[in-house]
Amino acid sequence: MPSARFVVVPAPLEEQLTLTIGERLREALGLALRLKRSVNDTLHDDALGQKANDALADVARPGGLPFVLFLLLVAVLALRELLLRMETNRILKVHREMFASPVVPSKHQHDD
Repeated sequence: MPSARFVVVPAPLEEQLTLTIGERLREALGLALRLKRSVNDTLHDDALGQKANDALADVARPGGLPFVLFLLLVAVLALRELLLRMETNRILKVHREMFASPVVPSKHQHDD
């Protein structure tokens, strides 16, 4: 059985780490450049203002699905806020009751 003539020795840890960090940095820069191009294309789109106006008009038109979804969103957010306030008040009430100073009865004079 012949033995391997060459033995593969892994690169030192610092070199592997440097290569990995370099690759991640290149990927992050590539992503940032793509995002920048996308944002610039979106902001320089002449039809963007018209699209936004049309979307707001759809939401403001009563009876349409976007309007109903918007009202549902407002109702859910209001209900969430109400439940949060109720729970906060309950917790504060329990806290006040637990840590309130005990009421010591005043000296009471009996007639007998």
